[in-house]
Amino acid sequence: MRIVFITHYDNMYGANMALKELLIRIKAEGTHEAILVLPADGMFAETMRSAGIEVYVCGVTQWQAIWREPVSFAVKSAKRRKAMDAEVTMLYEHFKDRGIDAVHSNSSVIGTGAMLAEKLGCRHFWHIREFAHEHYGCEYFYPEETVKRYYESADCLIAISDAIKDYMREKYPSANVVRIYDGIEKAEKPERPLREVRNFIYISYLFPAKQQLELLKAAAELKKKGYKDFRIIFAGGGDKAYEKKLKAYAAKHGLKEAEFMGYVNDIPALLTECDAGIMISDHEGFGLATVEYMRAGLPVIGYTSGATPEIVRDSETGLLCTDLKELSDKMDMLMKDKELAHSMGDAGYERAMKCFTSEINVSAVLELYRSIGGR
Repeated sequence: MRIVFITHYDNMYGANMALKELLIRIKAEGTHEAILVLPADGMFAETMRSAGIEVYVCGVTQWQAIWREPVSFAVKSAKRRKAMDAEVTMLYEHFKDRGIDAVHSNSSVIGTGAMLAEKLGCRHFWHIREFAHEHYGCEYFYPEETVKRYYESADCLIAISDAIKDYMREKYPSANVVRIYDGIEKAEKPERPLREVRNFIYISYLFPAKQQLELLKAAAELKKKGYKDFRIIFAGGGDKAYEKKLKAYAAKHGLKEAEFMGYVNDIPALLTECDAGIMISDHEGFGLATVEYMRAGLPVIGYTSGATPEIVRDSETGLLCTDLKELSDKMDMLMKDKELAHSMGDAGYERAMKCFTSEINVSAVLELYRSIGGR
């Protein structure tokens, strides 16, 4: 099949990291031709071109946005819908004579792929990677019946966790929804010395729903307990206003332990310096960072929200908690018990390599193409 993949940004965060692995392995297998559409030239476009993937740059406007108040949202809606109409027309003109068999949308925040597939008369596969409303407070620019029609007419909605699968099946009962976990590249089991837990890392986009502020508050609680020699590492860029708020909180409470590293290109190297991973996002769709922690042999502390409980096995590969007090207590527990942290890290590595690899992910997606493409 000749497949057009559409993504809505050009940075190398979770959704595009997962897409990168899929495109590279599709290229290596040679049974499908992949063409990537994205809104700007940048890091992701350069990476894919280097891998031999055809890239086409075209505006990709999101069909939903964070709702704040009705007037500004209505204005934004009119502008965005007009932009989407123009983009879909442009994409149709570019691809109409290319023999496109399918469009694959990389996120639920874009409807461009659904509209393009409808115009081309081809199949549509749609990765659903996020709880856009619950997590980010997003609302659609289109009536609910229009949104429902597009979701339920897709050949398949690929949910990256059971939490998202159940959510989409409840909202769109006629949709064909399957769960395929995202994956990471396999790696040899890391040789990690038995050492005190001191360096906690949270890999995530800086955004209120990711709850980085909760981690800073937990760090403040640890300081009250007398802990001094520890670090809280935030890896990832994001919302500038929220980042300013986080840094202001850290300064006010004397949290010199907090480090804001921005976007980090070499995550595996950074993880060798860390002792435990944090995933306390509210309504996390999957959490690629979570399995990156596990691949690196780190225990994970996570909130019982979204898909995190599917990935982290409580008291086996990490510790689950429900609020700030429990978060501080679980961090305290690992800092006091390095043997427990080490054993959880070992168990997490084994689980990641068994359940959450790129090989498993791509094999399942390719099988999905074969099964639906043959109908």
